Amino acid sequence: MSIIFGILSSILGAVSGSYRKKSIDLAKLPNGLLALMGPLIGLFVIYLFVFIFGINDNIFTDKRVIFLLFLGGVFDGFAGLMEVYVIKNTKVSKVLPYASFDKLFIILLGFLFFYGNPGYTSFKTLLISVLTVIIIMLFSIDYKNLGIEKEVKIYIFVKFLYACTTLIMGRILFEYSTLDIFAVIIFFYILFHTLNNIILKKDFSLLFKQTKQFYKYRFLSSLLGRLSFILSIMIIESSGVLIASLLSFITIVFSVFSMKLILGDSPTPKQIILSILVIFMIGIGYYFK
Repeated sequence: MSIIFGILSSILGAVSGSYRKKSIDLAKLPNGLLALMGPLIGLFVIYLFVFIFGINDNIFTDKRVIFLLFLGGVFDGFAGLMEVYVIKNTKVSKVLPYASFDKLFIILLGFLFFYGNPGYTSFKTLLISVLTVIIIMLFSIDYKNLGIEKEVKIYIFVKFLYACTTLIMGRILFEYSTLDIFAVIIFFYILFHTLNNIILKKDFSLLFKQTKQFYKYRFLSSLLGRLSFILSIMIIESSGVLIASLLSFITIVFSVFSMKLILGDSPTPKQIILSILVIFMIGIGYYFK
């Protein structure tokens, strides 16, 4: 089941990323308001699931868990804000070599924090996962321009914050379900962006003055992205952090096709070879789990 969820999550994540890029290119919004739109749409998705399946009400009175989810919401909020800045101000090719850094942080820190818990994985899988990240980086780096720009440094920090949020949620999954966690953390995420925009005195009316194409792409990006993340957390719940990170590399394979179909970018021979290698490494890692 983890493999099926991993493939589905990767397809949704790849398509979501392409639509997000298109929406940001069309947006005439400050970064803060642009970052707020995603969780607002996500709130609708999450509470549709809550209405259907229900949640454990005890999570709202668990002070320790509420604090951890507040921390995760703040991390995710800062990361979302900075990621919008990076996407707006640099080419995708510049940050592509570092797109898997969150996986690297999750793999290394997750192994240290969660090793020995039921359903976790072997040291061989850890090594294969790290090797997969290295292969992805080697194939993605532009060797003619090796300098690290400011936007790239920010992007690496963004990936670290995303990894911290995922690990926090992974820890709470020992006590509560995926839906319980999302029902709480998304409120903190929206609160972060709302307060940020109020403090910076942004004009909220701009949210309703964008083009139809922008709303279409932003809605699809947020909807598919949230569903992808929910599936990823469900994989963590059933198979552990390491397997979830390993399976998430499948996103790279589907991103190649998504970029062609949605953005019109033809994959390079290097990207095709990388996709084949990633599939091979995932197979080996899953075999030794």
